[in-house]
Formats: sequence, structure tokens, C-alpha cells
Amino acid sequence: MANNATLTVCMIVKNEAQNLERAIASVKSVADEIVVVDTGSTDGTPDVARSSGAVVVEHVWEDDFSKARNKAIETATSDWIFFLDADEYLPEESIAEIESALAKGADAYFVRIESPLRSGAGKVFVNSFPRLFRRLPGVRFEGRVHEQILPSLLRLGAKVIPSAIVIRHLGYDLSREKMDEKLRRNLRMLEMQLDEIPQDSLTLFHLGETHNLLGEYGRAVEYYQDALGKRGLPKQIRAVCLQNLASALIKLRRYEEALKMLEGAKRLNPNLLSTHLVKSSALFGLKLYEEAETEIVKYLKKVRGRGLSTSYRLDFDPDVPSALVLVAKCRLARGEIETARKALKDALKMGENYDARILLARLAFEEMKFSEAVIHFEEALKICDEDERLHFELSKSYLACGEIAKAIEVLTNAVERGMGGSQFLKCLGILKIKAKDFGGAAAAYEAAISMDPQDSDARKKLAGLYHHLGKEDLAVAVLTDGKQM
Repeated sequence: MANNATLTVCMIVKNEAQNLERAIASVKSVADEIVVVDTGSTDGTPDVARSSGAVVVEHVWEDDFSKARNKAIETATSDWIFFLDADEYLPEESIAEIESALAKGADAYFVRIESPLRSGAGKVFVNSFPRLFRRLPGVRFEGRVHEQILPSLLRLGAKVIPSAIVIRHLGYDLSREKMDEKLRRNLRMLEMQLDEIPQDSLTLFHLGETHNLLGEYGRAVEYYQDALGKRGLPKQIRAVCLQNLASALIKLRRYEEALKMLEGAKRLNPNLLSTHLVKSSALFGLKLYEEAETEIVKYLKKVRGRGLSTSYRLDFDPDVPSALVLVAKCRLARGEIETARKALKDALKMGENYDARILLARLAFEEMKFSEAVIHFEEALKICDEDERLHFELSKSYLACGEIAKAIEVLTNAVERGMGGSQFLKCLGILKIKAKDFGGAAAAYEAAISMDPQDSDARKKLAGLYHHLGKEDLAVAVLTDGKQM
């Protein structure tokens, strides 16, 4: 190690046996010591850590990430500490960047953390934290969740500067169910934190963020507004707070209010690129389609040719394909079909894009090019298969092509995954009637009625199927049960 400086890589983990080996392997060549604080694993994580050469420390989980991280700091013995989570890894090119940083005169370095999101647009969220710092007396993490070490570094007078170190984080590339579970956990700890530090602006901001991600936009607006009304919110986070408040307001169709918030965000941080996209959404909601497209064009001009930022970040990486999709939506709203199609195809030239595929599929369907619609919907399904509407529209496209067996297969798979509720089951029943599978149709309607016993239309359809199958007693029973409900 340069200048004989030593480095401890610190990690806190729980049930990360599948991820831990990859994370440790990515830093092993630069680490003099690896400390893993286990907070109650039941899947053999500590054994994986030890077999990878790590020092393992057991720590009782207290709904407090800072306590666990500080336990790792207390255990470390090197000159420097680098924090890595089990669902992260260090790309090879960042090894040399760490070695270079240790030879310089700073006390801590901001590290760029890239988090791909589970979304068809392929968005990457980027934030920056001091993950590499000297093991100074008194350096501590603070906060139960979204914990920070920067405040203690600043109190110690540490010199904290940007770096070109990158961490790849996979913890947001989760299914909707897993992501909601993670957000609910964070929400519970943030509420505990707010009880302990009432009116803390940063905690209020994170509560807004969490409710926003959960789709609870009214609550998000309340917390964002509370955060903005308090002192202590750093300027750059204040800008993001205004931008994300605007995003939540747009979901609530409060477009004029959103535009006012975005003006404030731009004044605080003119480099916050995603404000252009949020503003475009607000203008789109107001049916100002020309103005909305103009805002996207501004965004595209700024992001083209822009290099990797090593400064403080709390924003999405430039996303030209998604911006082109927004351009297409503006053009479609104005009835400019061919120029919209061109924008969507340009987006796909840069890589697969869920939204572009969906819009091209719907255009093809409207033009009665059903085979083309199927191709686009199938490609969208490969990117992200969690959207119920996608399965329904793909099934409908197969049906329009005359491929009823494929239509049934798509809808059956969706139903087996718990999608669509009774509506999907009734659609499946209709498809099976078309295929003359009357027993299968009856089973679909039975399942639909079990979900919604009050559905008289489904009961009539099921009674008709029973009658067709010669099951007169069941036909009478299903109608009688319906009247008694």
C-alpha cells in the first residue's frame, strides 16, 4: 500500500451468504483487513465471511445501522477505513483509485455509489458519501437509518474531498414486493428516529422520500414540506427535496404547485438535471405539450457529452433513452405519430427500453399490426415482467393474431403469479370458452367467484357453463348462492 498506509474494509451484514463472497472478493486485493459485523444471520453468512478471510464480530441488532457500523469502526485496526455493503461490489478500476487516494493528503473521500433501479427505463440512481476515511479518534456514524459519517468528520475538522472511486450497489434492483419490504423497514426506523430527534429536517426529508417511493404521495408531500420548513437541510439536499416534492405533487395532479417547487430547486442547484424531466411531466399534465418537449430538449443538450461526475451527487444518471421516450409521448399527444415513432426507435438504438417497447407495441396494435405488437410486448416482458397491464395487453395481442393458445398461456402465467385478481380470471374464462375448454373456463370462473362472491355476472357465466357441461344441480346452486349472498 502506498506510503505504508493500511486499510480495513468494514461491512455490516445479515443473511447475505449469497452476496458476501462477491463483495469481499472485489476488495480483497486492496484490503489489509476485512471486518464483518454480523447482526443475526441464520443462513451461514458468518461462515462465508470467515472462509473469505474476514474477521467476524457478532452484534445484536437494535434497529440502528449506526451502532452496527460503529462496532465495525471499533474493531478495525488499520489507518484507513472503507465501508462496503454486502449487496455492493468495487469494480476493478476503483482499486487503483483507492490506492491513489490513500497517498494523498485528504482525510476522507466522497465515493460515487451507482444503484440500478428495477425499472424498464434502466435508470441508475447516483449518490455520494464519504465511504473512505482515516480512522480518526471520534469519527462515528449517526442516525438509525440513512446513517451519516460526514457530520462527525466535519466536527473533527477533517478534509473531505471528491474521488473517482465507484461502488456498484445492487440493493435497489429488487422486485416490487422486496422493495416495499425494505422501504417499510426503513420507514419504521425513520419514525423511531424522528421520535428521538423531533423536527430533524434530514429525517423528515427521508420520510418524504420513503413515502414517495411507496406511492403514498400525500404523506410524502407533508413530510417534504415539513423538511423544507426546518433549518439544517443542506443546500443540495434542499434542492432535491423541492424537486421530489414537485414529483409527488405531479402524481396528485397539482401541476402548478409542482412548477413553483421546481423553480426553487433550479435556483438552489442549476446542475440538478432531472428537474428538466420533472418539469416536463408537470407541463405535460397541463397539456402544454410543446413546452414539455422543449424542456426535454434542454435536458438532452445538457447531458450529451457530459462526463462522470466526482462531486457530491443525489440524482439520477443522465438517461437519454428515457428522455427520448418522453419526447415521443409529447409528440403522440399532439398526434405526430411518425416523429414519435422515430424518437422511440432512436431510444431503442441506445439499448433496450421498457417504455419505448410498450409505446411501440401500442402504436402497432392501434394500426392493427398485431404480430409487431406481440414482438414489442414480448421484448418488454424480458425487461420487466411485473406490470399486470403488460401481460393483459400481450394476451390481447396474441388473441388478435388468432393465437388463442398463446393468449391463454400468457394470462394463465399471470394468474398463477397472483396478477389481475378476479378480472384476469374472468378474462381467462372467456378465452377458454373461445378455445372450447369449458371445464377450464368453469374453473376460472369458480376462482373468480371465490375472490368476489358478489359478482353476479360471473355467477351467471358459471351457471351457463355448468348447464353446458350437464351439471344442472351446480348451475342452480351457484345462482341460488348468489341470491343468498
